[in-house]
Amino acid sequence: MDETEQLITVAMDAQFTDDLRARDTAIALLSANKTAEGRLLAALERAVRAAADRGWQPEDLRRHLARFRSPAHAALLEADGLGGRDRLTAVSQVVDVLCELRRLPKIARLVRTAAPAHPALERIRALLAKAESTQYPAEAEALVAGAQRLMTRHSLDQAALESPSDAPTGIRLPVDGPYEEAKAALLHVVAEANRCRAVWQSDLGFSTVLGYPADLEAVELLYTSLLLQADTAMPKNGSKKRFRQSFLTSFAHHIGERLAQAGEAELTEDLLPVLARRDQAVDTAVDRLFPSAKTVRGRRIQDLDGWEQGRRAAREADLA
Repeated sequence: MDETEQLITVAMDAQFTDDLRARDTAIALLSANKTAEGRLLAALERAVRAAADRGWQPEDLRRHLARFRSPAHAALLEADGLGGRDRLTAVSQVVDVLCELRRLPKIARLVRTAAPAHPALERIRALLAKAESTQYPAEAEALVAGAQRLMTRHSLDQAALESPSDAPTGIRLPVDGPYEEAKAALLHVVAEANRCRAVWQSDLGFSTVLGYPADLEAVELLYTSLLLQADTAMPKNGSKKRFRQSFLTSFAHHIGERLAQAGEAELTEDLLPVLARRDQAVDTAVDRLFPSAKTVRGRRIQDLDGWEQGRRAAREADLA
């Protein structure tokens, strides 16, 4: 190990042990070393490969660094060099990223399989984009309702075309603060209603959703839309944390009930055996990838007014 590699190791070890003086000294020496940039970027590449071996894909890493560090730290994953930055700050950020990647735990390795191209998907996205941009609630509700009907039909069409080689796959969706628990609950009920399963890893800031490709696309699109609806429906005077937490928790709870009813209404008798096999396959995938996953009870109601208004908003949200 040459002097530059030793300095990188010293900087990282000092950060792990909170020896700020040793860390700052090593970073200053690296900043003054003209050959250090290449070694730092090479170390970063090795750290990314090691994280990939533990299940972390580039998008997972970017999201994690942006959330727990900063967008500037996340941008280093795609940087060709440290030029154009304050050198001392850039070297310090590289050390931050190296330490952050080293401490990442092993997570489920996912290989997302895209659903077959279908005209309905572009129509669904277009409807939801219009719903999010319109200033008229009635128009937004009609657009979301149309999108939900298309999602349900598309998912059932794909199930009807099932082949013996079909298997569940997965995606990771961010669950950002504030009110992560309520948002994770909303994602859970959306996933369940679309024959998927969501496992929330609160310490990592995301949920892993397992299911079949068309169903996963429905979950991602609907969850994003319902988050927007909940935020829009939340009373502007509901600034207290307990009120907002209870509002979102209630919204998730009652949306779950409505989604379950809507899903049952769309089922046809001939598809029940296929859907039952898919449900079993998804459950098996969850047990294999998350053997220690536990069902956690939701929080008790903290604000009755927030709960009631969340229930009202859930009733008014258009799903089908």
